[in-house]
Amino acid sequence: MKKSLLALAVTGAFAAPAFAQNSVTLYGIIDAGLTYVNNAGGHAKWAMQSGILQGSRWGLKGSEDLGGGTKAIFQLENGFNVFNGNLGQGNREFGRQAYVGLTNERFGTVTLGRQYDPVVDNAQATTFNGQWGAYFSHPGDIDNTDNGFRVNNAVKYVSPRFAGVQGELFYAFGGVAGQFGAQSTIGAGLNYSGGPLYIGAGYFLAKNPGLASSTVATDGNIGSGGIWNFVGTPSNMQSISGGATYTFGPATLGANISDVRFNDALTPGSTTRFDSYELWGNYSLTPATTLGGGYTYTTGKVDATGTKPKYGQVNLMADYRLSKRTDVYAMGVWNHSMKAGVNADIYAGLTGAASTTSNQVVGRVGIRHKF
Repeated sequence: MKKSLLALAVTGAFAAPAFAQNSVTLYGIIDAGLTYVNNAGGHAKWAMQSGILQGSRWGLKGSEDLGGGTKAIFQLENGFNVFNGNLGQGNREFGRQAYVGLTNERFGTVTLGRQYDPVVDNAQATTFNGQWGAYFSHPGDIDNTDNGFRVNNAVKYVSPRFAGVQGELFYAFGGVAGQFGAQSTIGAGLNYSGGPLYIGAGYFLAKNPGLASSTVATDGNIGSGGIWNFVGTPSNMQSISGGATYTFGPATLGANISDVRFNDALTPGSTTRFDSYELWGNYSLTPATTLGGGYTYTTGKVDATGTKPKYGQVNLMADYRLSKRTDVYAMGVWNHSMKAGVNADIYAGLTGAASTTSNQVVGRVGIRHKF
């Protein structure tokens, strides 16, 4: 009897907050697999890796109805490594997302906290990595279309959708005394969704992104090695990305263009620039089986050294759904450097190192479960 009463008391203690919030959802994704890299710093590599197709995570999100079409909302999202239990995103408790705000059907949504920028929110869906994960990013995720970093101290406004169009404004406070704009981040985005067509574009400018106190908080995947060796510690990082997807029957086609520039890269007054052009497609052979493929061409210009890197990347994906919540998959990537003296680099933050030759290949098999 005492055990029953204790169980009821514990249940009531946890149920009360959920009732007060009006709705609270616990959710998560676990992604685990075996990855092979043919050349990572001169050696072949096998690795058990977590969170490649989608980042392994668990989270809480909820809302409270305040009346008049307004709701209070929040989201706390933790990233972790399923193979060792370590926290992700620089050992943060809620490193993926942590924000609170207000949303209204007529006026839009305002949120404050650690959040994604407008490139991720609006343009990521038009990339192959936005469909199938990190290894399909533009080389090194140099433009952050795979959200290799989040932004701290951010205020975000997302408008209601009018005739299929939605806008976004974004600002993150640097917190430097006497210098309002120092180490801050600004951004904006726009997207259209109507029937089979989606069009999205995003812009962000991060000031002093290489400083530890910057609002741009890396997750440990970007900012060093491979393609990032052409950047150094820049004064500004500017990224613009846009694209579209179109679905017809069992097929989806997508295209994306991005431009990223780093001021004062390697030496004062020098700029490093990379432009990526991507085409991809998915085709559902059966309700359970989807095949995908794409190609990315990236060209760069490094003022400090006069180097002009060029990369071509082939992406292949096969996914089989065992149920609505569980699927198994295989992916392959081939990156080729078209410039003498520049080594191939799929994503040095994930492979461990760029190749020591003009070619790098990654293969992976894995399983994903959602709850």
